Amino acid sequence: GADVFLSLHADALAEGEAVGATVYTLSDEASDQAGKTLAERHDRADLLAGVDLTEQDDMVAKVLMDMARTETTPRVDRLADALVAAIQAQNLRMHRHPRQEAGFSVLKSPDIPSALLELGFLSSEKDLVRLQDPAWRAKMAAAVRDGLQAWAKDEAARAGVQ
Repeated sequence: GADVFLSLHADALAEGEAVGATVYTLSDEASDQAGKTLAERHDRADLLAGVDLTEQDDMVAKVLMDMARTETTPRVDRLADALVAAIQAQNLRMHRHPRQEAGFSVLKSPDIPSALLELGFLSSEKDLVRLQDPAWRAKMAAAVRDGLQAWAKDEAARAGVQ
C-alpha cells in the first residue's frame, strides 16, 4: 500500500572509479558495469511485493509482471527525474550519468514506484568525505525530500487530485 519506495545506498566498488550520486531504476540489463556489479552483489531474488505467483509458471509470471509494470514504469521515470532535478538544484555532486538502470531486487515491486539512490561511493575519497559531512547529508536529505514532494505533486495533478 505504499505510494513510493526509495532505497538509499552508499556502496564501494573494488574496480573502476565511481563518484557522485546516482538514481537507479529497474531494468533486466544494467546500463553500466558498476550498476551490474552492484546489482549482482545485492539479493537478486525475485521478491514481488503483494503478488502471489507461486501457482504460475515462469512465462505466465513474467507476462503478469510486465502487465503490472506498464502503468508503474512511467511513474518511476518521473520519480527518478524529480530526484535528479532536486539533487542537481542543491548543487550536489552527481555521477556523470545520474540516471541508470540495473536489476536491483529492491526495485522489482510491480505496483509501487521504486528507485534506488546511490548517495555516493565509499571507495571514492571525495564521496566518503561528503558522506561523513553532516551539512552535506542535510542538503542531500532536503534534496530527496524536495524531489519526492515535487514527484507527489505532479502525480496528484496527473490523477486529478487536489
